[in-house]
Amino acid sequence: MTRRPSNVHERYHAHVYFSAAEAAQAADLCTGAGARFGLPVGRVHLDPVGPHPVGSCQISFGQADFEALIPWLETHRGGLTVLVHGLTGQDLADHTEHAAWLGEPAPLNLAVFGG
Repeated sequence: MTRRPSNVHERYHAHVYFSAAEAAQAADLCTGAGARFGLPVGRVHLDPVGPHPVGSCQISFGQADFEALIPWLETHRGGLTVLVHGLTGQDLADHTEHAAWLGEPAPLNLAVFGG
């Protein structure tokens, strides 16, 4: 996937999903992306948080980073699933209608958005 999620905005999140056995791999991927592209990386959550159904870590990035980061993640994700979405202020739509996936989509906990 190298397309931008629809409703393009200037800020994005990439959430890397992992199982307990994949935690170190996911942490390495996130910190590697952060170091390579100079991007902020969030905490590694070993348990589900927010709408994310499994462990995850977040990479924050801008429109200028999109074209380089997303292909890099696709190449280096090693089978991990990555949810990519813009930040529009409409959290439910950002995580559903305006989202794209690297790997197998995962069912999100949409109840956190009141839906």
